[in-house]
Amino acid sequence: MSDTSRPLRVFLCHATEDKKEVRKLSQRLQADGIDVWLDEEIFPEDNYE
Repeated sequence: MSDTSRPLRVFLCHATEDKKEVRKLSQRLQADGIDVWLDEEIFPEDNYE
């Protein structure tokens, strides 16, 4: 049985030349309550797991 109360979390993997479109998609997903993670939020010292 799945737990539907957990928020959805997605990582948007993309090519650099698509960044403008991916940011728009990210904003739409966030407006729908989805937790979006982009590569620009990853820093070398971060534990991303």
